[in-house]
Formats: sequence, C-alpha cells, structure tokens
Amino acid sequence: MKKGIINFAHANGFPGEAYNRVLSHFENEYRIIKIHKLGHNPSFPVNDNWTNLADELTEFIKKNSDSPVIGIGHSLGSLVTFIAAYKNPELFKAIIMLDPPFFIGIYGVIFHLLKITGIADRFTPANQSSKRKRYWDNMDEVISYFTNKALFAGFHPDTLRDYIKYGLRQIQNGYELDYDVDTEVKIFQTMPHNIGKYKKPLNIPGAIIYGENSHAVHMPTLKSFTKRHSFRLCTSPGGHLFPLEKPDETAETIKRELKALLN
Repeated sequence: MKKGIINFAHANGFPGEAYNRVLSHFENEYRIIKIHKLGHNPSFPVNDNWTNLADELTEFIKKNSDSPVIGIGHSLGSLVTFIAAYKNPELFKAIIMLDPPFFIGIYGVIFHLLKITGIADRFTPANQSSKRKRYWDNMDEVISYFTNKALFAGFHPDTLRDYIKYGLRQIQNGYELDYDVDTEVKIFQTMPHNIGKYKKPLNIPGAIIYGENSHAVHMPTLKSFTKRHSFRLCTSPGGHLFPLEKPDETAETIKRELKALLN
C-alpha cells in the first residue's frame, strides 16, 4: 500500500517530466502527481508574486488527489507550493522547498523597487531566457545544442533525455520548445517580493533543501523564513539545478527530510 501522494512542481522553463529520474525513487512508496508546465493555463495567467500560479497548482491538486499531499517544488515550484499551502493548508501533509529564490524583509522591499523601476531583469534570468533558441531543424541538432549548452552541462543523462523528450515538440520542419518563452520570461519578471507578508507560521511540517553550490538562494532570507515557519534547513550536492544535476543524491536528501518531517 502506498504511503500517500507526492505532488511535484517544477522550476521555470522545465517540464514536470524532466524530474522523472529523481521522482522514480519514490514510486514504490508514493503515488506521484506533477503538473506538466505551470503558467500556460489561460485560466490562471501569470501575475505578480505568482498567486495565480499557486491557484493553478491548487486546482491541479484538488483534481488529482482525494487526500492531503506531500508538496515538493523546485525553484518556481517551491514558492508556488508554499503559497498554495499557506492559502489551502488542508490540502497538504508536508512541504519541501528545493532551492527557493526569494527575499523577505528589507531585501524584499529592495527587490520590489527593482521590479518597479524595471531593473530587476538584470538580477533574474529574464533577459537570458528571452534570448533562448526556440527552433531546431532535426534531433541531431537538438542533442548537439543541449549537450553543449552550459546550463545543461551538469545534467544527469536521464534528466537531459526527459527534458528533450517532454520539453520540445515536433513540428513540420523540425522541433520547437514546448515551453512558451514569453511566459517563461514573465514568470521571472514577476518573482515574489512579498513572501514576507505570510507572517503567520505555516502549521504544516516543512523543509528547505538548497544546493550547496547554489547562487540563487539568499541565506539571510532562508534562515529568517525557516525560523518563522519552524522549517528544517539543509543542503544537497549541486547548484541551483541540483534536482536535475544530481537526482539520485537529491532523492536521498528528500527521503531523509521526509522521514524527519513525518515521524
């Protein structure tokens, strides 16, 4: 008998299926549900601070689970999971946030000002994402492109394979990204500056796992946040994309945290 349900929410620009390798470690014990790509449902357009994306995730959970889930999310998915759990705690048994990129306190105020003045794109991947290659003539070109791209250089082979399989679609003259680039850019441009407003402690067991070499997390924020919500805090090998780079090690870290949270 399964222990329960894990709902997984992906990082921006990566389909949920790109995490198949890390999630495969939980299939014997849990039923796994995961949204394919956040932000592409016209009923939940991307908005500032990602509250619509949290509502999109909430609807997905309600449709696909009849009991509280363990919510696990990476980057974008981690913050969307937290917001969804804060607004609908009855839907969650526990949450684990993987390398959440956010600021609270004075840092959140500064980030908000950067967004208002239009400077924030310099400090997020928005500019880089807007220049993404979107079309390829054939699969050989696809494989060559991604295997030589710095962002994907550290990916586990299974992860890269699944990213290509589920992140692209075949068209008449080749292949194109299945993930809308304009949506990806808008998601980066609307990163939350107001997580600090969620002041009442979340009454759900939780943990944050961050990459030991990640440059995306802000440690003063993580320490303040975990103290406020009584979350656990630990590291896992790799950078910001550690669940995709080192899925097996990530799974072991998640299992250890789940054991501590649920026992």
